[in-house]
Amino acid sequence: MAEKKSGWNFNYTTRDIVIIAVIAAITGVVNTGVGNLWYLANTSLGPLGGALLQGAFMWAYILAMWLIRKPGAALIVGIIEAVTEILLGNAAGIGTLGWGLTQGLAIEAVMAISNYQKFDMLTAILAGAAASQFGTLWTSIFYGWDPAYSKDVWMAVPINLISGAILSGLLGYLLAKAISRTGLIRSAGR
Repeated sequence: MAEKKSGWNFNYTTRDIVIIAVIAAITGVVNTGVGNLWYLANTSLGPLGGALLQGAFMWAYILAMWLIRKPGAALIVGIIEAVTEILLGNAAGIGTLGWGLTQGLAIEAVMAISNYQKFDMLTAILAGAAASQFGTLWTSIFYGWDPAYSKDVWMAVPINLISGAILSGLLGYLLAKAISRTGLIRSAGR
């Protein structure tokens, strides 16, 4: 009987590091623009408006995880992406790091549960949904939303889950599959 190979491979290659850096930098620029739309939705519609777009921020974390397939890839992308947003003038300033950390950690948690071995659509959708919820947890802490007094925060939970599942999980998964098919970047899980 063959022994099951563990997915806990921390041996990052130069190729892995370059892919992570490029994805994170591009995403930082994109998410700075998306962040402005999120602020508009959040200030005009409250937590429910922000929840509609909350899932749009982590697609690249999933993309990087599915291309690199190593523990820490999503978290590293989250941190570099957040620093890029800070340098580009994100209105939340240094608080942006909270989203990079919480959302990256959520994806890492889902991947750890799967022993860093399941890189299918369902895992991507679960990772996107979890990242969106973790990001919203940081948002409520950062902006001082008190769930005891704001029913919108609780009503936003299912919207966040769906938003993260579709806008980050499914989109990140489909992008990774499309990029892998081009042959430009091969996924680590050959």
